[in-house]
Amino acid sequence: MGISCEKCNKLRNGVKYSKVLELPEILCIHLKRFRHELMFSSKISSYVSFPLEGLDMRPYLHKDCTSEVTTYNLSSVICHHGTAGGGHYTCYSLNCKSDQWFEFDDQYVTEVSPEVVQNCEAYVLFYKKSSEEVNRLRLRTVELMELSKNEPGLMEFYISKQWINRFNTFAEPGPIDNSDFLCAHGGVHPLKAPYVRDLCTPFSQSVWEYLYETFGGGPACNRLYECSICRSEQEELQCRIETELEEYLQLKKDFQAEESPTLIYAIAMSWFRQWQSFVKGKEPEPPGAIDNSSIITTKNGQQVLKIG
Repeated sequence: MGISCEKCNKLRNGVKYSKVLELPEILCIHLKRFRHELMFSSKISSYVSFPLEGLDMRPYLHKDCTSEVTTYNLSSVICHHGTAGGGHYTCYSLNCKSDQWFEFDDQYVTEVSPEVVQNCEAYVLFYKKSSEEVNRLRLRTVELMELSKNEPGLMEFYISKQWINRFNTFAEPGPIDNSDFLCAHGGVHPLKAPYVRDLCTPFSQSVWEYLYETFGGGPACNRLYECSICRSEQEELQCRIETELEEYLQLKKDFQAEESPTLIYAIAMSWFRQWQSFVKGKEPEPPGAIDNSSIITTKNGQQVLKIG
């Protein structure tokens, strides 16, 4: 097929293909079970074989793909029973703790064998990354946690619960990220201070050092304190909110009292709603400069309100 080359700007013969740049933790494969023609639709009931374990994605990766774990194991399957005009959905799902498959059919849950799953008419396949290395890291972390119980008084470090959840479930959790409970200054934002312990978990120094050496990231946090800089900024922001809201309400009252205003200004509703969310505390940041681009058009070299 003729393809325009971005290097020589000419049409050249080429082959169109797709490659994966980044592998997700959960790989969703949607099989084409329905054929839609101009006048009718039909279901494709052809058998499709799929592995329960060891799906290797390396043949489909782009050379710039940074994912290190490329092997997947099946975790769930959605099946469609019926025709293109109507039908019923069921699901098979693997209990990762017992390594047992179950069928979910509305309110009925039934234990099934792997062979039943492998021979089903799959519609959507869900594969989960598999890594023996991360399992080893988890076991070592548990060992260090047990050892640290016998060493009271050691310094504690706090790690984001969100990241710990990634570590417990992802094959590639990525670097430690404590930004969900720490501000840019290394402290706790005043708005998060009342519930900060719901956002992080304390670990011993040995566990922190092991995880940090393995995954990197951070920042390190061995003390939870409210950030004075963020507190000052928050107080200034609150003062601004109160001032703007008070002035707006007064101006609105004055405007409504005028019987025939000589001059009326328009503000885009989209920007006004952003400002409204800000003064009501629904948005943490102010909306920025007024943007009327959505309600203004240029006519004869002049900017005028759009009609309609």
